[in-house]
Amino acid sequence: MGIYLNAVIMLLATITAFLILAKLLEAARAGRLSFQWRGGDRSRLSVALSRIAVEQTCNIDGKRRLLLIRCDDQCILLMTGGPTDLVVSVWSTIRATETVA
Repeated sequence: MGIYLNAVIMLLATITAFLILAKLLEAARAGRLSFQWRGGDRSRLSVALSRIAVEQTCNIDGKRRLLLIRCDDQCILLMTGGPTDLVVSVWSTIRATETVA
């Protein structure tokens, strides 16, 4: 009887752990769970984070999204979601401003 009770308890613990993990992943994918950048030196971290920024986003459909990301002097257009993520375009902002002017 003790072996069967131990097996049932371990099965319930495993199922509970999987359910908790599934709920956490669901919340992270839906954007309800956010992760903060962590680091030892906050001033160095803020300088590093200011080099990259999400300029604009555009929802294509329920899964896919276009992101315009600026990093230093480059802009990157990404399509995320679906089966794979895709880099649509990469261009230099210095060249873009020179051609417009």
